[in-house]
Amino acid sequence: MNSGRLVVILILFTLGPRATLVAQKCPICDSALGVYHYRVRDQFADEEKLICGQCMLLKERCFLCGLPVKNGLTRLRDGRVYCARDVNEVVLSDDDAKSICSGTKNELGRIFSRFLTFPDTNVVISMVDRVHMDGLFESAGFDRQCPSVFGYVKSRIVEDAKWKHPISILNAVPKARLMATCAHELTHCWLKENLSPDRDLDRDAIEGFCELVAYKLMDYLNEERGKKFIKSNLYTRGQIQLFIEADNQYGFYTIMEWMKYGVDHRLQEEDLDRVRRTEPRLRQPAATAVNVWSVAQAPAPVPDTLTLLGLSGSGTNCMVLINDHSFHPNESGKVRYANTNAWVRCVEIRDNSAVIQVEGAPERQELFLKVK
Repeated sequence: MNSGRLVVILILFTLGPRATLVAQKCPICDSALGVYHYRVRDQFADEEKLICGQCMLLKERCFLCGLPVKNGLTRLRDGRVYCARDVNEVVLSDDDAKSICSGTKNELGRIFSRFLTFPDTNVVISMVDRVHMDGLFESAGFDRQCPSVFGYVKSRIVEDAKWKHPISILNAVPKARLMATCAHELTHCWLKENLSPDRDLDRDAIEGFCELVAYKLMDYLNEERGKKFIKSNLYTRGQIQLFIEADNQYGFYTIMEWMKYGVDHRLQEEDLDRVRRTEPRLRQPAATAVNVWSVAQAPAPVPDTLTLLGLSGSGTNCMVLINDHSFHPNESGKVRYANTNAWVRCVEIRDNSAVIQVEGAPERQELFLKVK
């Protein structure tokens, strides 16, 4: 064997994986990675990347992915920096952002039309920069508001004992995150108008419910990245995971009832079935709050049989409402009817019907949408 080739083989055998790393390119500067490098998580793509030592010394960090930025950066007036890849993912125009928020209201109306109506005419949405958002943490009363860093609402009573909901949402974020934030804050508005003053809820539970609405919107839009971002957010202290599980088991209607009339302050991981326990006295609005809080409507009776109550969307976004539970194709969940719960899988959604499989039943059945 040639002595030169033998030396090269011996060197590669000695270095092993280190030789491979030297040959890799740093995604920031496109130079050889080198022996000294760092493993950093790309927060937007949700994957780990190897960054060279020189780039790790860079001061600029992308607001979206958190990685160092060297070339092709975009800097906003509030100081935020975006890398060349991520600047194409965000909505930079405030007019476009407001239009997306308006569309979000329409989507929420389609998804939750059988359960609740979000405030509309008394809601004003504004886009704000990070300087404005950071200043919120220094303002009096912020500890009683939504702690999300992407949006907040300061609902208040104005003349004639009517609610007004000014919502502020952080600008220059991806479309899906903008829509999820809008859904979250609109849910806060609904809670303000529909919860009795006597309903004592833990803040984590309130935030968890708002995140559930945002999560269901992301699910409806097939935004997997948006769903993952919501589930990984820690500020609900685990309540969002319990709300998602409760929604899968008992349906959104049960959760909405618990939010208004439940006996507990928060969902209980050790006994999630308590989401079905409500306090009768909360169904009667307090006499001193008639002009402040909207009177909760009596819940619709539970059907005696599995009934197809609604059908919306088309293609991959189609969805049906069976009793108190909404389904996309191939989704499963527990549905209430009569005095029991049944585990149901939505096999197929058709033009005016849904094919389902009930656990324990030998055959599938087709539910048809009733024509009024």
